[in-house]
Amino acid sequence: MPTFSYEATDRNGNRIKREIDAENVDIVRDLIKAENLIPIRIGPQKKKLFSPFDKANSGDLLIFTQELQTLLTSGMPLDKALFILSEHSEKVAMKKILKEVYSDIQKGRSLSQSVMRHKVFPELYVNMVRAGEEGGILEPVLRRIVSFLETTATLKQELLSSIIYPIFISLAGTLTLAVLMLYVIPKFTVIFNDLGQTLPLPTQLLISASNFFLAYWWAILSFVAIIAVGINSYLQTSKGKRTFDEIKLKIPVLKKLHISLAITRFSRTMGTLLNSGVPILSSIKISRAVVGNSVISEKLSGLQEGVGKGKGIYLPLKNSEVFPQIVSQMIAVGEESGTLEETFLLIADRFESESRNLIKRLISFLEPAIILIMAVFVGFIVLSMLMAIVGLYDISF
Repeated sequence: MPTFSYEATDRNGNRIKREIDAENVDIVRDLIKAENLIPIRIGPQKKKLFSPFDKANSGDLLIFTQELQTLLTSGMPLDKALFILSEHSEKVAMKKILKEVYSDIQKGRSLSQSVMRHKVFPELYVNMVRAGEEGGILEPVLRRIVSFLETTATLKQELLSSIIYPIFISLAGTLTLAVLMLYVIPKFTVIFNDLGQTLPLPTQLLISASNFFLAYWWAILSFVAIIAVGINSYLQTSKGKRTFDEIKLKIPVLKKLHISLAITRFSRTMGTLLNSGVPILSSIKISRAVVGNSVISEKLSGLQEGVGKGKGIYLPLKNSEVFPQIVSQMIAVGEESGTLEETFLLIADRFESESRNLIKRLISFLEPAIILIMAVFVGFIVLSMLMAIVGLYDISF
């Protein structure tokens, strides 16, 4: 079915621009008039060029869920809300997905059945929507999904913001060293060679290194690129992912942060799913998949088995020896008091705050360490050049 774009005006003179799927222009005109609008221009939709950046992402999912929840809260039927959102979505990829979801709804499928066909909707999202549909509480569940997505997005943004400055410092320092080694030092090398004086050992080593980089920079870049591609390819394999996950749990500085983030993801997902009426075994399965570490996920398989055998959550989680004892104790209290959902969310809030503090401490150490390393390299270069220059003029300290 072709897509048409049209421009119309209402009785108050306000201009409206929209896109709509219809068999022909006459049907579009009738639909416009049915909404009590006056058509101004109707034409085929202009095809937009494909862009690799025009993919639906978690940000688009958050916006869609917020808008859908708002429309449902206002009393609008689900199919009409989806139609409006599909027509007004700015991103081409998301518009296509929403049109397909709307089409599935028109065919009699449920919302959970419709969204599960698209990768942008994670398993957690699908299961929560299904639970909301079965319990007749779709709008409150969407509100919980919005809260979950917002909290997750905020944490990701804080992590990204924290590493931007260290990355910038590293790139700036690397660029400075490259300019010195490939441009500045060769200029001095020509001067030293013309004078024919014996140079200090540090200066000779520096000049040799500069000549090596100048002659083989392309080979060095190629080697680094090959190593990077090789490591990335290895990490895409199941064995590579597991090896990397094991390494993250062995580095003293990063281990605590990684476990804290895993607890945050697991607990927030569990609390949100249980609070939305998702069965506990399904909640554990989904929560295991989002912890971000295959080693931790495998150890939590005992939790899933234990709950399936009626042992509850506390004992299997304690026996897995994955999380700190405080987590097991809090869950034991929540299990006894019947407030397991709230307990998981409290655990998530606590360890999310701890993760933020750990990141701040790590960055506060990382930034001066990078600056110090760069200062040592630049200082060695400057000192080596000064020693050579002072030696040429027979100046002694």
